[in-house]
Parts: sequence; structure tokens; C-alpha cells
Amino acid sequence: MRRLFFICNALDDATRLERKIVTDSPAASRKVFLLSRALRDAGVRAWVVSLGRGKQDGSGQLFRTKVSRVNGVAVIYLPFIHKRLISELFSLFFFIPVLWRLRRFSGKKTALFYNRLPAYLLALILARLLRYRTVLDLEDGATDLRGWTLTSMRARVFARFFDSLCSGGALLACEALAETTQLWPVQCCYGTTEISPKEGSRDSSILTVLLGGTVSQDTGAPLLVDAIRLLRKEAPPWAAQLRFEITGKGDSLNDFVELATASQQPTVIVHGRTNDDEYKQILSRTDIGLALKPIVGKYADTTFPSKVIEFASQYILVVTTDISDVRKVLSDGAVYLTVDNPQHLLDRLQWVVENQEKMDVLSQKAAHAVAAVCLPDVVGANLTDFLFASDNGRLA
Repeated sequence: MRRLFFICNALDDATRLERKIVTDSPAASRKVFLLSRALRDAGVRAWVVSLGRGKQDGSGQLFRTKVSRVNGVAVIYLPFIHKRLISELFSLFFFIPVLWRLRRFSGKKTALFYNRLPAYLLALILARLLRYRTVLDLEDGATDLRGWTLTSMRARVFARFFDSLCSGGALLACEALAETTQLWPVQCCYGTTEISPKEGSRDSSILTVLLGGTVSQDTGAPLLVDAIRLLRKEAPPWAAQLRFEITGKGDSLNDFVELATASQQPTVIVHGRTNDDEYKQILSRTDIGLALKPIVGKYADTTFPSKVIEFASQYILVVTTDISDVRKVLSDGAVYLTVDNPQHLLDRLQWVVENQEKMDVLSQKAAHAVAAVCLPDVVGANLTDFLFASDNGRLA
């Protein structure tokens, strides 16, 4: 029996609300739970071991260790307290009794660590002592590894030390991340998803455009803010066919709230942070999904915009900046931005509005491309091979 322990900070909606956490990453949690489910379907006993934490509110409220299931996957949440320092100590030390108890299960064991976090360090050391295979899941490459500042030198030392404890290589969110680690072997994993064609026909008179996730400068939100302001200033006739909806949180959210309160076209609707059911409802009416991380931004080659997989899998037309491995995955099934310029974004949106007959063609191409690399059975088999291969390449 092969057993995987996914060390991370994934949160399901119920636990997030119970623990009053507002700083989680829904996309990261979704990816962890879906990958774990794909591995279970492939015959691996996958456990998610989560910090279950977020920013503390100072109240001192304590939440004890709990075990639950998310889509059939067993999840162990470490205790969390809304108190600084104590909260960090909980995260650092409470992995130890959990991993120690999990050692009693028979079979080959792999511990997969979601990014390099100091909170995982004792867990990583213990996993090595217990002779688990240890693998790094590198989803967000550090942006401070270059240079000779004290911060960058510390980051490099920590990254090398963390990697030195990983015996089984690294999963990468995109190919460029291979340059940020000396671990070997490496394998790219873009997540997993089911392909879900939309029901019914699209209303061609109004196209819903969605920007979701972290709404900030680093994710390109100001590009859309400037584009909407320009649209309202110039008021071209085609702009009346667009409606923009914004979900998530971030330092640019107030800019969209300001746009939403003005009674001008095109309409802007701001939802803020949503739960899973609310987000599914919004996706069901979305025609165009935006992924706007800047081409010249620090995250262009250090991560992969998982939103493009989510959009493509539901036959939502993807309009995205040409970054990371997006073109490799979606090929010609998306509308690409090649510069970080609001007028360029408007030109692409105008083309979509005026060529709606091509939307279905592009979205179908994207869905087929995503299916080739992200269907659960494909991902489950590939990850099992990678996570449990012995040194000679054979499954252990």
C-alpha cells in the first residue's frame, strides 16, 4: 500500500469559517484537495495534513486538532490559536505528533510539502528520520533569491537547506521553476479538473467577464481597472455588451468597489470573498475568464495561473497574459495579451465581442488541451509514478 501525506495549509469552507480565517488561498486549497482525490482514485491512500491556520485576530480563541473529509479525502487540521507567536509555535511543533502517529501505517510513505515554509521544517526533518520519501511541491517560486541583500542571502540559504532534505525531487507549477532548485527529478503538474461543458446557450447580448482570486497589483488587477475606466470614458458601442464581475480579495478590491458604485456602462459587480457554492454560481454564468498576471511582473515565470485550467475546463473563454506555461498548456485555445497595456486588453475584448462565433471554437480547443494533461485519471497515474518511484525509476 502506498501512502501520501500532503503537508500544506489547505482549508475547506467549513473549517475556514469555523476558524474565522480570511487570509486563505482558495485556488491553492482546491488544487491540494483535487490532487489528493486523484491520487486516491489511482490507489494511493492520500492524507492532507494542514496547518489549518491564517492571520490571527488577537482574540486568543483556540481551535483544537480535528479530522474531517473533503470530497472523500481524509484531512487532519492542526490546532490553531488567534494569538501571535503561540500560533507560529503551534504550526511548527504540532506536525511532530501527527507524523509520528501516521508512521504506524504499513506501506511505502511519501510526504509532499506544499512550497518551502519555515513552519514545515521540523515536519520535514522528522519525515526524513522516519524514512519517508520527501518531495517538494513548488507552486510559488521565491522572488528574492537573487542579489546580495541580507534578505536574498537568507532566502537562498533556507531554500538550499529545505531542498537538501527532500529526497524525492520536486513537483513544479511551471517549467521555469526548475531553475530555482537543484532537486532532481522534477515534473510539472498544472493541477487536475473534470471537463464540464456548460448547459444551455449563451446570451450573446451580454457577456459576463470574471476576474477572481487575489485582486492586486501582482495579479494584474490595475490593468483591468484602467481598462474599465478607459471604456467608460470612450463609451464605444460594443462595451454595452460586457458585464464585469469581481470575486476574491486584495489591495485593488476597493478600486473595483468604486467602479461598481458609479452608474456607468459597462456594469461592474463586486462580490468579494465568496464560498464555494457562490463561486460555482458565478462561474456558471461566466463567458470570459481573465488571468492578468503582468508579463513583466515578478510572478510571470515563478508560478502558474491555475484560473486558466478552471476556466478552460468549464468551456469559459480564457483571456490571459502570455506568461509561464499557459501557451504550452492551452496552445491556441485562448486569447493572449502580449503587453501589459489597458488598450491592448480592450482590443482583445472588442475582438471577442465582435467575433462571438469563434468563442465556442476557442473554448473547445482549450477544454480538449486541458483534458490531455489535467484529467484526474491522467494526473493520478502520473503523480503516483513520480511520487513513489524508487531511485532506479521503478515503482516502490
